[in-house]
Amino acid sequence: MVNLRRLQSAFVLLLTVAGVSGCAGTPVTQDLIRSPPSGLPRTAEVGTVPFYPQTENHCGPAALATVLNFSGLKTTPETLSKSVYTPGRQGTLQTEIVTGVQRRGRLALPVAGMKDAFREVANGRPILVLQNLGLDFAPQWHYAVLVGYDLNDEHVVLRSGKTRRLIEDMGTFEHTWRRSGFWGVSLARPEGPVPETVSMSSWLRAALGLERAGRPADAVTAYWTAADRWHRAATPLVLAANVMIGQDDLDAAERTLRAALRRDEDNAVALNNLANVLMLREKWSEAESVARAAVDAGGRTSQAAAETLSTIRKARPGRP
Repeated sequence: MVNLRRLQSAFVLLLTVAGVSGCAGTPVTQDLIRSPPSGLPRTAEVGTVPFYPQTENHCGPAALATVLNFSGLKTTPETLSKSVYTPGRQGTLQTEIVTGVQRRGRLALPVAGMKDAFREVANGRPILVLQNLGLDFAPQWHYAVLVGYDLNDEHVVLRSGKTRRLIEDMGTFEHTWRRSGFWGVSLARPEGPVPETVSMSSWLRAALGLERAGRPADAVTAYWTAADRWHRAATPLVLAANVMIGQDDLDAAERTLRAALRRDEDNAVALNNLANVLMLREKWSEAESVARAAVDAGGRTSQAAAETLSTIRKARPGRP
């Protein structure tokens, strides 16, 4: 016969251990409280972020509507549910959040963790986060929007569920967010500004997402924004030119690739692509010269450059 009292004691002990393990170990929180990054205010809140109470299992559409409307796009959770809610899963996948952002002409930018998230909130930018409110073996996934934090009182402020201004212990937030791998995104317009914590590679990957979502004009704008932000980098201009080539705007592509080469005259990708554009525009002599330069530049594109040079020589009028 089972000893009920012993079983109850064991159950209480189990809950106690689980509770301790759930609350222990918040290194990011402790580091932020003790020594916040230089220039980070101890309190910040973006009070103008709208709020959409979620219906059952629709925290994804509600959170997405929150950040999209804040970015200037008018929409509702009900409208978004048609494309970012999976009935069979009774929820929204992270990929659906990202594509939902991209299809509406916004960049979905990954956030590295709490420090970067707090920095962006301090700069007036809310962060959409994925939390696991349950346990690793029994997850309860939930989307919310981080709109504020207070290092003095050790809490964060969320647009969450049916609560417009949910005050949550910072350590609890760290735990629940960590269980998703600190998955979160901030939104940006293609024309900028570029968030302070975003690297060029992250911005360019997000801009490429706009291309793949069928927003080429927005992608080009985002690439030019990157070119202005990282004014010595050639890559944003090369990527912008690729979109122009795809749209058969060879004049714009040529000008953009020449601009890229003014920044990096030995950029093998820019040289190879310019050679192809010049060939399409039947500027044979310069096309061959640029293709030879692309071959001489070497690197990972040397084979492609050699093929470009061979193609130009075969297609050039007057060649045997």
